[in-house]
Amino acid sequence: MKYDIVGKTIGLRKMKIDDCEKIVEWRNNERVRERYVYREKFSLEAQQKYYKEQVQTKNVFQYMICELNNNDRAIGSVVFKDYKLSDRQIEYGLFIGEDDTIGKGYGKETAQLSIELGFEKFEVDRIISSIFCDNIPSLVIHIKAGMLPCMILHDVECTDGERKDMIILEAKRKNT
Repeated sequence: MKYDIVGKTIGLRKMKIDDCEKIVEWRNNERVRERYVYREKFSLEAQQKYYKEQVQTKNVFQYMICELNNNDRAIGSVVFKDYKLSDRQIEYGLFIGEDDTIGKGYGKETAQLSIELGFEKFEVDRIISSIFCDNIPSLVIHIKAGMLPCMILHDVECTDGERKDMIILEAKRKNT
């Protein structure tokens, strides 16, 4: 398996068209869906269209999170978007899709690897992530990975009409 970055227990590889089915399955999981602003059900056709129009054209950069000790099984995804080289900034998010992998430390390791990959690949000085205030596990793993809260967005409206506060976290490139 060719990975863009490898940690102790997981690796990140570029998403392929064949991964669309898994993305649809995971994003339709209520545990995952409730953590997003966009909460409509995903379809395979729409995900394949997104892949062709966004991932293949490099408007977004999507990676699969894979378990190294379990035949490289894909367990979730990382997306980098809103790449602004002129601002030297990119936004990223991750989700763990496989329920049986929750609580194994993959989220924290993925956050650490994603931040490292983001700085190396995109040559930015700042990486941001938007997380709902009630998503305590995600906030904790991102803070442990080195991100710090920098802004609160109040009353972000989700596609199902729910309004929630969101925290923007940031990681800044260390000057070495």
